[in-house]
Amino acid sequence: MNLSDELDLEDYVNRSEKISCADVASICAEAGLQAVRENRYVVLPKDFDNAYKKAVNNREKEHLFYSI
Repeated sequence: MNLSDELDLEDYVNRSEKISCADVASICAEAGLQAVRENRYVVLPKDFDNAYKKAVNNREKEHLFYSI
């Protein structure tokens, strides 16, 4: 699986939401899976955007569970 030339990984690491190494790994895996689902061999920035949003939303939902 290859990364698109337009993809800048530092953009995702330097965002305001602090993410762990496990989050980075899950974002990369999810982005790769999205590319495979669309029958592509190249991971595009939109795949990383969707995976990043999914990972950040999941983290927020976990905290809601503990704050009840």
